[in-house]
Amino acid sequence: MNVSPSVSPPIGLMRPYFLFSGFFYLLSMFTLLFLDPQTTFQDFSLIAWVHLYMLGFVMMAIFAAMAQLGPIVVETAHYNVTIFKYLWIFLISGLLLILYGFLNNVTYLLTGGTFVLIAIIIYSVEFLLTLKNSQRKTSITIAMKMSNFFLFTGIITGLVMASSFSGLLRINPQDILHIHTFGLIVGFVILLIMGISIILIPMFGSSKRISDNEFKNSFYTLSLGTITMMLSPFFYTYYLQSIAYTITVLAILLYFYQLYKMTSSRARVKHDIWARSMYLAFISFILSFFFLISYLFSDNETLLRIGMWLIFIGFFGSIILGNFYKILPFLIWFHIYSPLIEKQVVPMLHQLLPVKLANLQWFYSLSGLLLTTIALYAQNTQLFIGGVILLATASLIFFIIIIKLLKLKI
Repeated sequence: MNVSPSVSPPIGLMRPYFLFSGFFYLLSMFTLLFLDPQTTFQDFSLIAWVHLYMLGFVMMAIFAAMAQLGPIVVETAHYNVTIFKYLWIFLISGLLLILYGFLNNVTYLLTGGTFVLIAIIIYSVEFLLTLKNSQRKTSITIAMKMSNFFLFTGIITGLVMASSFSGLLRINPQDILHIHTFGLIVGFVILLIMGISIILIPMFGSSKRISDNEFKNSFYTLSLGTITMMLSPFFYTYYLQSIAYTITVLAILLYFYQLYKMTSSRARVKHDIWARSMYLAFISFILSFFFLISYLFSDNETLLRIGMWLIFIGFFGSIILGNFYKILPFLIWFHIYSPLIEKQVVPMLHQLLPVKLANLQWFYSLSGLLLTTIALYAQNTQLFIGGVILLATASLIFFIIIIKLLKLKI
């Protein structure tokens, strides 16, 4: 695998993405203190929080990670790396307008969505052109392309929903909600995580990588489930949704089996901060899977709320934070310190990460996730606030760690 510094963009160029991702994670956790945990899924304050978390934290983290890891995975340089100078401006401008729209004036939703769409188009086109230049054609590169398709479709349907909220289109937003949420959460984020984890788990976890054909099984199955769900609003809605859920469950089970094969093949087991973050992430993913399956058979909204909470905070949050602890120190060492090896004394890679702070963040995150999940099941608001305080403390520590890392001679 080609890891030449010329392949990935300079860490200084990507600095805003890491900083803003950490900042929006911090802001997301603190704003939970003002959100009723028992509010309905139709509440605009909850929808605003979901967009703050997904666009501000998750999407910014994906931009940061994919800008660096994507070209390394496909072994080619960016088609036009300068887009990353401006991409975050469009995304943040769109996010702020969307938040204002949900909380104050829905007419701003369409403008905010348009800014987000511009950011997504720029990102997707540049990334697809980068993949086009690659000589490496695998199921993982195909998964990256497919995830961009689902991302684009999810944003377009979001714009259509914004138009209906603004009164420009006479449609019921609920009719296309499944396309928007399933396309973005399952088709984009989960599919992308599946593809990248096939690279990162063997790289960071000292395990064997599964074959390209094995990954195709879960990748194509998940893509089929997502496409089926996207077709469901137009005909045979109930039946297609049921089929989509069944196919998606099968895809997740296949992926769990692939994870098991990789983790059971580890040459050596090292329970560092990355490994413990992955344990927390995938345990949360498995638990959320069972809660969401239970919801499909019981229609109990509490189970849906817990399942989505575990995916957002336990899975997405832990997997992003854990990989930041590996990716960011490596990129800083690789771009800043490795050229100086024969000229001066340089720090070792493991010396860049403040391990005690990272361990403290993980402990507070674990405690907060446990407490809030129990609180959601018990429908106890006071207990939920106590857990959120722990999560907010963990997010503050994480933001401090990012700042400390990015101050290292950048």
